[in-house]
Amino acid sequence: AVFRPAPPALRRSPWLAMSGGTGGGSSNLEPSAGTGGSSSSAAALSVLVGCQGLDAEDSLLQALEADGLALLAAAAAALEDRPRAELSLTLCDSDFIRGLNAQWRGKDCATDVLSFPQDDAEMLGDVVLCVDVADRQAAERGHERRDELRVLLVHGLLHLLGYDHETSDVDAAEMSEAEGRLLGRLGWRGEGLVAAAGGRAAA
Repeated sequence: AVFRPAPPALRRSPWLAMSGGTGGGSSNLEPSAGTGGSSSSAAALSVLVGCQGLDAEDSLLQALEADGLALLAAAAAALEDRPRAELSLTLCDSDFIRGLNAQWRGKDCATDVLSFPQDDAEMLGDVVLCVDVADRQAAERGHERRDELRVLLVHGLLHLLGYDHETSDVDAAEMSEAEGRLLGRLGWRGEGLVAAAGGRAAA
């Protein structure tokens, strides 16, 4: 993941650096009563889903939107100071994410997921998921595309919430635990990205 402003192609409002610590948000990932508006203090939740460099099936886009809403609801305690919480998801091909990875991380190769946080009253940030890499990793790990995209989505969202598995073993363990809990909210009982990579994964 990357903690820099989003590139102009992904911007929906002014992008700033994300505030907050690394790893310490694990206690905020508690179950909530619903997705937006279940109580007067709950944030209104929304997810924007788009594509770059590919045409994805409507059913996949709708499934990811539902997953994003479920994850935002699970992280409601971390969003309690926001009247509204919006997450942007972009599905892309290898060429598109390779360009982003080269521009923002100095790595001229495709990767599976990138996160672009922002300190905005509504928008948490943009999570970019590479379908080509997700398909390859799903085949290697023996599960379906949607399962792998869920693993990557959870990983990207946790980076937006301040987690970082590359700073220390303790932070990696906290992020791995948080991945497991969020994936459990989606009915997934397999490993998260950090655990699958053996701890301090390089995303």
